[in-house]
Amino acid sequence: MTLANLILFLGILVSCQCFSDRENNFTTEFLYFTQIETAGHAAVSPYGIWNMLSQVKLLTAGNTKKQLQRALFLPKSCIELSYGLKNLSDVILGSNTGNTTLFSRNYVVIDENLLLNYIDFERDVNVLGMNIIPLDLHERDSAVIVANRLMYDEGQEVSESFQIPELIKTGEVDLNGMTLANVNRFHQVWRNKFTSVRVEKFYNEKSRPIGKVNMMFQKVNAACANIKPLESQVLELPYGDDGKYAMLLIKPYPNIKVNDVFEKMTKFTYGQIQNILNIQPPTVVNVKLPRFKISTDYALNVPLNKMGVFDLFEKKYSEFYGVSQNSLFVQTIVQHVSMVVNEFGLRTAEVLPARRWVKFTADKPFLYFVIEKTTDIIVVGGVYSEPTIY
Repeated sequence: MTLANLILFLGILVSCQCFSDRENNFTTEFLYFTQIETAGHAAVSPYGIWNMLSQVKLLTAGNTKKQLQRALFLPKSCIELSYGLKNLSDVILGSNTGNTTLFSRNYVVIDENLLLNYIDFERDVNVLGMNIIPLDLHERDSAVIVANRLMYDEGQEVSESFQIPELIKTGEVDLNGMTLANVNRFHQVWRNKFTSVRVEKFYNEKSRPIGKVNMMFQKVNAACANIKPLESQVLELPYGDDGKYAMLLIKPYPNIKVNDVFEKMTKFTYGQIQNILNIQPPTVVNVKLPRFKISTDYALNVPLNKMGVFDLFEKKYSEFYGVSQNSLFVQTIVQHVSMVVNEFGLRTAEVLPARRWVKFTADKPFLYFVIEKTTDIIVVGGVYSEPTIY
């Protein structure tokens, strides 16, 4: 490696670390407020919404820009922001492997006649890599069907008879505004496969049975710890064979609610969790984890309001560069996340001897986070609390 390439590589690492810290500050608050609104069972992508709104910040002005900057923990410099976003995106999305794939796209749904008034705005949106979907919103029902089809089809194969999910709904589009959509799909293969699956009971936070799940089993060497500040047991399981992604599982202690753990995580950060896991002695973990599939579509206006983002959603106050003041606003911000957790892995774990043996049994509501390990960014996170046989 030449000196110039080494300097460039180190610069990218420093930039990514700086921006991953910013994203993680946002993540803690975003997960907390979103989880309150979704009342439990949920999957969201903190990185996806942070990335999209950071791009939107580059399009805004005045108080609208300031509110986004504060909520997203962003630098004031547009050049620094643009450079940091690109580097971070290249690391997180630019090196998907055959074992694990993260799909994340940003869309702008806007009335085609309204867009004609804002050619410079359209150019800037395209430069940022956001995908514009111009439609005739006078025909809302048909326009929404077309938008959902376009957003869902990308990166997937679907049959003509397939029922396209409602990523956005008719009430979430407006003739005089735009709808922002962030679409995420995460496909993974564990590094170590789960060896068996059987139906078992799943309990609520008061240890009362509330349903059944297909419980997967695995015995593996892994990082596992009881973290008292979170009142939880924490386990990390790797995906693939390159160490790029891992799932962090957080199981609250008996009678502790997932809401309480989210609140504690606003003070006890993911970085602190990782530091504790890194110093654990060699451990053999007997893992029991439900097999599940989750797909969610959320309007995020309310959680973002609670984080201090208001003007973006109000035509009277929103400000965008190159657009007449108080003439363009965001009607709704929606996010789609889908992921599957199953037993498939690359190999059966070769368990090395260890003096420490523990159990991690996820048979009550628990938190899960998919982490991109080189940046420590949470790409998907949520709560499993509604048992189903999958």
